[in-house]
Amino acid sequence: MQQELPALTAAVLGLSLRSFTYLDGQAPVLHNVEIEVFPGSLTVISGQSGSGKSTLGAILAGLLPRHGMDELVGTISVAETQIEFSKSVTPRVDVSQWAKHTGLLPQDAGHYLSGIRGTVAEELAFSLENAGVPREQMCQRVQELAHKLHLEHLLERNPQQLSGGQERLVALAALAMSEPDVLVLDEPLAGLDQQASAVVSTMITTLRAQGTALVVLSDSIRAWAHEADSLWSLEQGMLKALSSDEQEQQNRTTRETPRSVPEDSRVLLSLNSVKLAYPGASHPAVQDLDLEVRAGQCIGLAGANGSGKTTLLKAIAGLLTPVAGRLESFGESGLLLQNSSDQLFERTVLREVTFGIPKRSPLQQRVPEVLAQLGLEAYAQTHPYELPASARRLVALATVLVRDPEILFLDEPTEALDEAGEAILQEVIRSVLERGGAVVLSTHDAEFMKSTAHRVLTLS
Repeated sequence: MQQELPALTAAVLGLSLRSFTYLDGQAPVLHNVEIEVFPGSLTVISGQSGSGKSTLGAILAGLLPRHGMDELVGTISVAETQIEFSKSVTPRVDVSQWAKHTGLLPQDAGHYLSGIRGTVAEELAFSLENAGVPREQMCQRVQELAHKLHLEHLLERNPQQLSGGQERLVALAALAMSEPDVLVLDEPLAGLDQQASAVVSTMITTLRAQGTALVVLSDSIRAWAHEADSLWSLEQGMLKALSSDEQEQQNRTTRETPRSVPEDSRVLLSLNSVKLAYPGASHPAVQDLDLEVRAGQCIGLAGANGSGKTTLLKAIAGLLTPVAGRLESFGESGLLLQNSSDQLFERTVLREVTFGIPKRSPLQQRVPEVLAQLGLEAYAQTHPYELPASARRLVALATVLVRDPEILFLDEPTEALDEAGEAILQEVIRSVLERGGAVVLSTHDAEFMKSTAHRVLTLS
């Protein structure tokens, strides 16, 4: 049932939800959620992985409930129209029309991009083409937005060859290009360096000044507390406003400092004057690099998005051959990719973790040990993509750890992890180092780097 709202309604998006349950779900994922979003406002909703943040974002964006499948009881108000849902009635929603008013940037930003465009400029123009915008006007708008977001240097790049942080910026720019009334952003700062995070913050300020409303879904309110108009916490499917004391508690972090490493520890990885380049690239991704990694040592890789951190990790993991210099590894290694979906393809967690391991291999005995270490025992028969983002990230880590690597390579390992998942990751790193292994990781999380890495190598 749909009815027109009075013209003077102030909120551009409203949700009065009594319950939301997925198909075949035994219990509601969300219940008793009341929220209104006003023009130019910034609403921040925090919550641990599995709290229902992404589900709430999909509901606000009109992607849920799926007609005839999920059950939503309540009302959604969008574009001066109120839509009523009940256990017996699930109205069909025109997602393309809804997207003109409310846009969603998913946690995996790459899923927002079309995947069929040859350049970033074409990707940014995609929604304008669909709207029939004249070519000259379309090119002008792309150039203006790219200038505003400092993306001019990426316009002729292939979207498939961007770093994780660059991909997120391009996806956010593509979403903003269609100029919806409300932008719902799921972990928009994940994988971004300090400069890119500042660009996103500036973009949000600009959009709000133009009247666009922002809803940010985040594990932490730390980066948003001073700018937000309203701060909420989503716990066990219920939404509540955060008090001043709760805000202060969320902003407080306590992390240990890494232990020292003996100077005579054996060398596990050595790079001398290494140069890395991709075929056809006009410039090397990394050059003249010297690095030595010893047993018990954690090395951090810092640098802006696109500085070569992922390229370096792929090279030292054996996935990319240097075009010059010498790279020597003296132990078995394992690599956790930045994007978990690139590492997961089986239909259960157990099948995922045991993939490629012979049934009689001694490594089979490590499977229950690794699942227990990462808190994944209860998910053994669950499809990885049915898990919360933090648990899914840990499954990808389990596929690496089960092979007992002596050198562990981690690309943006804290991305998508909640507080509990990060604590597990810290313990995994500590256990690798204590048994004489080594860890090389890239991250934009300065606090995590400070508490984990013995030495930081900055790429530029």
